[in-house]
Amino acid sequence: MKIVTVNVPDSYIDAIKKLVGENGLYPSRSEAIRCAVRDFLIKELALARNTSRRTKPEPEEALDESTFVRIPIDSVDENDELIRDFKTYKIVRKLI
Repeated sequence: MKIVTVNVPDSYIDAIKKLVGENGLYPSRSEAIRCAVRDFLIKELALARNTSRRTKPEPEEALDESTFVRIPIDSVDENDELIRDFKTYKIVRKLI
C-alpha cells in the first residue's frame, strides 16, 4: 500500500471517529477511508461515460496502467473469511 496525505475538515474527522473503534464499524481510520475511497471509485468508474468494465481481465502483467485500472473488492465467504478480488476497468476515451 502507498501512503497518501489528505487534508480534510475537522467535521469529517469527527464523523470518521464515530465509525472507528471498539464499537465502530471499522477497526481504524485508515480502513474506513480505504473503504470510502474504494466505494467511490467503483461508483464513479461504473457511471463514467469514458470507462467500460472488462468481462475477461487479462493477466496482471499484461495490463497497461495507462489503459486499465484494477479496483479491489472485498467480500466474505460462508466461513466469514475475507476474500479479496479485483474488478478491472478499461479506460476508453470518448471521441468528440
